[in-house]
Formats: sequence, structure tokens, C-alpha cells
Amino acid sequence: MIYYNVTIVGIVLLSFILRFYKLQDLMMFIGDQGWFYISARDLILKNDVPLVGITSSHTWLHQGALWTYMLAPVLWLFNFNPVGGAYLSSLLGVITVFLVYKVGKEIFSRNIGLIAAFLYATSPLVIVHARLAYHTSPIPLFTTMLFYAVYKWIKGNVFYFPFIIFLLAILYNLELATFTLVPIIVILLLTGFATKKEWVKGLVNKKIVLLSFIGFIVPMIPMIIYDFSHGFPQTLKFIVWVGYKIAVTLRLYPPLHPNAPGETYATMLPFVSMLITRLVFIRSDVFTWILLLASFGTLFWFTLKAVRKRQYITSFTLLFIFFTILALGYVSAKTNSEGYLPVFFPIVMIVVAVFLEKIISFRLLYIPTFVILIFIGFSNIYTLISKNYLMGKNGYGPPLYDRISIAKEIIKKAENNKYNLKGKGEGSQYESFTMNYEYLTWWLGQAPSKEKQDLVFTIEEKEGKIYLNKND
Repeated sequence: MIYYNVTIVGIVLLSFILRFYKLQDLMMFIGDQGWFYISARDLILKNDVPLVGITSSHTWLHQGALWTYMLAPVLWLFNFNPVGGAYLSSLLGVITVFLVYKVGKEIFSRNIGLIAAFLYATSPLVIVHARLAYHTSPIPLFTTMLFYAVYKWIKGNVFYFPFIIFLLAILYNLELATFTLVPIIVILLLTGFATKKEWVKGLVNKKIVLLSFIGFIVPMIPMIIYDFSHGFPQTLKFIVWVGYKIAVTLRLYPPLHPNAPGETYATMLPFVSMLITRLVFIRSDVFTWILLLASFGTLFWFTLKAVRKRQYITSFTLLFIFFTILALGYVSAKTNSEGYLPVFFPIVMIVVAVFLEKIISFRLLYIPTFVILIFIGFSNIYTLISKNYLMGKNGYGPPLYDRISIAKEIIKKAENNKYNLKGKGEGSQYESFTMNYEYLTWWLGQAPSKEKQDLVFTIEEKEGKIYLNKND
């Protein structure tokens, strides 16, 4: 018992160090983050309460405003220092590490909990996203909570069902793509109904129905208010659009815009492979794929054994359903978006942990597997730190330190004159491209003007560097 307690304390402490190390200098601060920071700032200073967040890849849809509400009090506490948001997201990341352990331990075994927590604590992609003060950062935390709540529900505690509905609404507010979690609950409901399980029968209860309604409606209030004056894009139209996407994927309905540019499976594979490598073992994509395929194969075998015994809903089948439905949802979306992946983080780590625990159970393989596990973790750590958390030319663009330097240069060159900011190059077509610099210059004392000015600063980001041009 002492061994396990010391180990998890060590893992959590390691995760804390990795998520907070050089955060003030190497924090990511992209334009879309600037949108939320400005929204949170205006909520505090102008009492301007947003009902929705930034637009999604489909501009008629918005993300929820929940991240703005979470960010606002933290910015106020840190006197609007942008690193305050990263402290919040990093702390949530540390909490998630411990929660992954607790969930893995209770649903599967203590060893699986420890392995999953260690992999999660040292994963480069997980760490980068934890240090990203953005609306996708809390998703792994709430996904882990959802997985646990669903497990408790199918074990007979029907009072977890309202909490499940609440978590689904929270996740939808954080990122619309998490709607792919809803089919999981539908599948479980249908399976439970077909097999006449008490955890489904027990839902026919006035108290459960009322609590479920409250659990859904409370997080959705801002969106619903927004929808009443905008034609219901966030609720009714979104559901219709999801139905359309499913029909197109299954070739039951022709695409409305067949010639519109989009991703193909051929273009998605290199993108997904790169991110999966960063998620599991950053030094080798081949090893990562072998490990993932072996892990999924092991999970599939456990699931098949359970089904043959007519045990349709077990801890293994539940994990299989989560992983499979999320994967199918991502593939059918055909979108190369990194923001869709945080929902996978805890699930993938538990899937891999199940496989490694099975290998460790063989006495002759215990030490080699343990050595490989430690090598994966600390190799990830070394690569991540040596590459400055993948900032700059390593993949995620200029860090906060460089952006603050540019913001100070803008203010210096403006010489107390009013000015405009303008973007140039890749990504500059989006309205939010310069919003991070807008926030930083405001924080430093001289924000850009909202009105057209003769003095214009053009910002271009290329190969991890920032280029500033002053046009009088």
C-alpha cells in the first residue's frame, strides 16, 4: 500500500513540474486564445457577458462561453497577466493525472491506474495541451469524470445518470466535437433496455428525470438564450447538421457541396499519425502504432470474451465502446483539427495501460516491460524539454516570451500614436489572428485602435518566428 501511495505521489509531482516548468516563457498564446482573453477581460471590466464563445470551423456555429467564465476570475486574480490562464489549465491537467489513476484503479486495477497515470503525466501532447490556456484544455478532465460516472451508472447507481447528462452539457460547451460522446450513452441505453437491466429501468423515476433535465439545462442556459434570437443554430440546427453528416458518411444522402475543398483520409493519416506519436512515444511513430494496435487488439479480445459470455456491459466493453465511438466520430468528421483530440487522451492511456498490465502479468516479461514503460516516459520528457515544449520552429509557433517582445516593440514604435494591427500570411484570413497581440498590447498599456488609423503594424508568423512591419 505504501509503495502505491508513494508512486502516485511521485507521478503527480512529476506531472506538476512538467506542466509548470518555464510556463511563463514557453506558454503558447495563439490568436484564438486572444479571443477568449479579450472576452474574459470585457466580462470583468465591462460586464459584457458572452452567451457563446469563438466560432467553430463552421462559422455559423460557436463554441460555448464556458471557458470565458472559467478564465475571467483567474485573469482578475493575476491582474490580467496572460500566464494566469495557463496556470489554471496546467492545474486542471495535474488534477486529471490523479483522476486517471483513481478511475483506472477503481474500474480496472491499481496497476492499470498507475500505468495510465504515468503515461498521461509524461505524454508530450497531453502536456502541451495542459499548458494551453484554451477552451479544449479542461476536456480530458471532464471526459475522465464522464467515463467514471458511466461506469458507476451501469453498475447500478442510477443517480449518476443526471451527472452524466450534466457532464455531456459541460463538454458540449467546451467543444462541439465532444457531441460524439452522446452516441455512447444512446448505445448503452439501448443495450440496457434490450437486456432489461435495472440501471435502465431505474431511470423511469420522476426525481431522476428532473435532475437530468436540470443537469442539461443549467450549463446550456447561455446557448439557449443565444439561440432564441439567432435561429437555434447551437441546438436544433446543430442536431440536424449532425444527422446530415452521418447520412453523408453512410452514403445515405449526397453531400450538398460535393466540390467543396476538404480533407481526405489520405491527408488525415499523416496528421493523425504525427499527433498519435506525440501522444504516446514521440521518438518513434512505428513503435507507437505497434503499441496502439496491440493495445486495441487486447481490448478487443477482452470485449469479445465478455460478449461470448453474454456480459455485454463490463469495464472492458465500456472502454471499447468509448474508444471505438470516439474514433469513428473523428474519422467521419474528416477534419484535421487538433482540438478534436483531447477527448481521447485519458481513454487512450487507459487502453494502453490495460495491454501493458496484461504483459506485466507474465513473470518473465515484468522487468522488460517495466523498463520499456520507464523509457517511454522519460524519453518523452527529455525530448519535450529539449525542444522547448515543441514551441517555435518545433511545431507550435512562437512562445509567449517572443510575443510579449513583439507587443513591447509595437508600443515603442507607436510612440503614443494610435495604430491598427493587421495580419499577413498563413492564418491571417481569420479575424482572431492578431487578437493575442491585441490583448498583450492592451495589457502592456497601449491597445490598438478600433478605428482606422494611418499607422499600421503588420504581423506575420512563419516557421516559428514573428515578423513585424511598420507602415506609416
